[in-house]
Amino acid sequence: MQHVLVVDVGTSSLKSMLYTEKGDLLFRAGQSYDSIFGHENDVEQDPQTWNSALVNTLTKAGEYCGDKGIAVDAIIVTSQRASVIPMSRDGEPLYNAVMWQDKRALKQCEKLLERFTLQDMYHRTGLRVNPYFSVPKMMWLRDNRSEIFNSAHKLIGVQDYVAFLLTGKYATDVSQACRTMLMNIRTSAWDKDMLDASGISTDLLPELVPSGSQVNVLTDKLAAQVGLKSGIPVYLGGGDQQCAALSLGILGPGEAEANTGTGSFVIAYAEQPHFHPDCTTLCSASAMPGKWIVEAGIFTTGLVHRWFKENFYPDTEDAYDIMNREAESSPIGANGVMMPPHFEGSAAPYWNPRAKGMFFNITMATRRADMARAVIEGISLEIGHNLELLQSLGVPVERVSVAGGLTTLDTFNQIQADVFNKRVIRYENNEASSLGALMSACVSMGIYSDYTRAFEGIVTSEPRIFEPQTEAVNKYKTVMHRKKRLYDALNKSETYDLFSAAI
Repeated sequence: MQHVLVVDVGTSSLKSMLYTEKGDLLFRAGQSYDSIFGHENDVEQDPQTWNSALVNTLTKAGEYCGDKGIAVDAIIVTSQRASVIPMSRDGEPLYNAVMWQDKRALKQCEKLLERFTLQDMYHRTGLRVNPYFSVPKMMWLRDNRSEIFNSAHKLIGVQDYVAFLLTGKYATDVSQACRTMLMNIRTSAWDKDMLDASGISTDLLPELVPSGSQVNVLTDKLAAQVGLKSGIPVYLGGGDQQCAALSLGILGPGEAEANTGTGSFVIAYAEQPHFHPDCTTLCSASAMPGKWIVEAGIFTTGLVHRWFKENFYPDTEDAYDIMNREAESSPIGANGVMMPPHFEGSAAPYWNPRAKGMFFNITMATRRADMARAVIEGISLEIGHNLELLQSLGVPVERVSVAGGLTTLDTFNQIQADVFNKRVIRYENNEASSLGALMSACVSMGIYSDYTRAFEGIVTSEPRIFEPQTEAVNKYKTVMHRKKRLYDALNKSETYDLFSAAI
């Protein structure tokens, strides 16, 4: 029996998980941290939080392995995407990570649009021009922190940083690189014209390798520090959403998933790149080499759910349980209350960085329970709208696998089934990204011959199935129509611009 240690670097925590090749989770250690939310749409994080979390969780994993006499055969890393860390020649971060949610680089996006049309960049990279992605952040550093930019040896992502801490080598895989706006989505190579337009040289970028590649081995220094043997092969699993797609069975046509953590990502399998005529969906490299995913992302969903809990159920024991019971007590449509989850702007379907979250249609009869239901309905409706976008491209969606913290709530899963009008499937293990990374490692190590066999060998539990209910489906069609009209009214009246302006 072989053992794989998966390092899963999320937006709010880092987890080190020890799996067998059969998908049995033997040990998990996690450490939480927080991003730094500033004014003017700034979101940063101190890279030391990842360094500390990595060492602490690996130390605990090393202690467990020592006690049980287990030898770790491989380490694989998966992480959040599109954050940027400038690194010195000595291997030290020069600045906080500019996080994927950060919106400060609007001017840099405008500069790119002076060189290319939106359609041109979209068909080159699979992405639309948005401060969400990496290269506008890199350009912002050049334009506003020139001393940092000029001193930088490398500009890397979070997975790349953790892999560097493990191995001492700078590398990134195509499923991460495709989120930089610098990789050509058709060729899986750095795009020369995008490099020239952005002013980012390949010398500043890590080595580009296929997903699932071995990047190096665990260094002697870190191995001794955490109690693991040196020389363990270290692999790059890829973007957390692409890895999650593997373990949720997004391995062929007709399969789609909705993964809800800090944000939500709606993903469908594709044999070739697909492009939306209005550039509202994204095309990314799959964690399966030579395949693609069509994707629509939402910035703040689970994060909004947590925000609501912390602000409306403060210092309440079992706050989530109470909040969820109250949400269940409110009827479909939350007694008219609606909540667009645009607390940090909108990604798909609107791609409006100035969009704001809100509770709409509150009256003196509104209860806290209605607002709690409006939160999970608002998240479900936004995900459902994005599924509509994917299907409009001719991408078949027969069923939707779901994962993420919010899917522990059956009410949320049933609402999703009713909003999507699709069968919703939830697998027992909620750690979709880490299981997908495990699948990637096992294929790379030759334990399984392909990803379908890896899925069959690793994801063995029977899933929960939520069927759409006809009456609820019809009601949610009305709620969806209202949701779209609410956004259009706010956007067309320039409300977002009005309230984004300084007083």
